[in-house]
Amino acid sequence: MRKPDRAVLTQTAHMALGVAAMVAVMLAVYAVLGRFSLSVLGGGLYAGALGVANFFIMGLMVQSITDRAAERQRTEEEITALSLEMKNRMKLSYNLRMIALFALLVMGIAVFHFDALATILAALFPSVVIRILQILEARKGAPTEGSEEL
Repeated sequence: MRKPDRAVLTQTAHMALGVAAMVAVMLAVYAVLGRFSLSVLGGGLYAGALGVANFFIMGLMVQSITDRAAERQRTEEEITALSLEMKNRMKLSYNLRMIALFALLVMGIAVFHFDALATILAALFPSVVIRILQILEARKGAPTEGSEEL
């Protein structure tokens, strides 16, 4: 596999910043509530890092598939077969990543004794960040008030 594209690195950086901000807010809330501990800190950082790593691996998988699709000209039959193969590879990648993520989260809670709630919340942050980035991207692409459409 070749090195990650700039887009993969950029999107992963955005994800990392968003997750870090959400983990910081979560830790602040725990502190305000008087529930902050090393197990909360560990769980938040651990699950946040796992979420960013999961996103990066997904980006590499998408990059690999799109690179393969763009390799050469293909017939309609080859395009159909390749599309099905790509779809199956993405499903397999997703399933394997989710199983690994779940196992690592359980291990973090059971073996390292991370706070379960902090760990689970931080594991959900990448999904929230994705939605926020999608909303921001949609707003950036939307025509502004007063602009003319051709």
